[in-house]
Amino acid sequence: MNSISPIKTRREKCIGCNKCIRQCPIFGANISFLDENNKNKVVVDEEKCIGCGKCIEVCQHNARYFEDDTERFFDDLNSGKSISIIAAPAIRANFPDYKRLLGYLKHLGVKVIYDVSFGADITTWAYLKYIKKNNVKSLIAQPCPVVVNYIQKYKHDLIKYLAPIHSPVMCTAIYLKNYNNLTDSIAFLSPCIGKLVEINDKNTKNIIKYNVTFKKLSEYIKENNIDIRKYHEIEFENVPCSLGGVYSIPGGLKSNIEARRKDLWIKQVEGHNEFKNYLDEYDDYVKKGKETPNI
Repeated sequence: MNSISPIKTRREKCIGCNKCIRQCPIFGANISFLDENNKNKVVVDEEKCIGCGKCIEVCQHNARYFEDDTERFFDDLNSGKSISIIAAPAIRANFPDYKRLLGYLKHLGVKVIYDVSFGADITTWAYLKYIKKNNVKSLIAQPCPVVVNYIQKYKHDLIKYLAPIHSPVMCTAIYLKNYNNLTDSIAFLSPCIGKLVEINDKNTKNIIKYNVTFKKLSEYIKENNIDIRKYHEIEFENVPCSLGGVYSIPGGLKSNIEARRKDLWIKQVEGHNEFKNYLDEYDDYVKKGKETPNI
């Protein structure tokens, strides 16, 4: 991916407490310096950052923030641009009235609305097919763009171990474009900051035009005094998914694979530092010619 990070710095709000430096899993992704008033400041190095968002989580001074495509999405939609939506299954937990939210978006002119759980089922099928066909012994799953970003920026030896399978969101978009003949621009309603990195990556061929995060979407609704309770409930337009709906919970991919192949061993790794430590160990195995963890 090697993209510029979506995470930015408000220098005027930074007090130089260095929490972002201490908590960031990437050494050097934050730059400390003295400003013109001889005050310590810390800014994100957007080239080195992998977009995990840990610094936003720990900053108590609102000095870190992220950018997404919410404003551009609504501007384009309101100007009449033809846009369809794919939504992460976590929308159900983040918006209890999500069906009315979808109704509001349809009211604004959104054409088609698909649940990414549908693409998650495709992703699971592709993993199982690839593992069986190629007799794969060791593989690193890549639905998480932060993991992929870390490997591509810092662990080049592990690139060949990344599964050559698209994430659920990309599988959904590819299905709509290539098999459902969708010509609209696609917006992704997403819980993840890092998805902006994925959709802007050259390997995903700009098939998705907007990453609309749940956080920014909620802020937009609140700031514009939109009462979604006024709108009709709308259902997703795709066929019901199988187990793809659990992808957004911890271990979702693992649960899907194990439900179909009891004989496969899958390591579940969660957390900013935990995933990095695991991949560092994996990389050490590769460099020393040791056997990597088997599926």
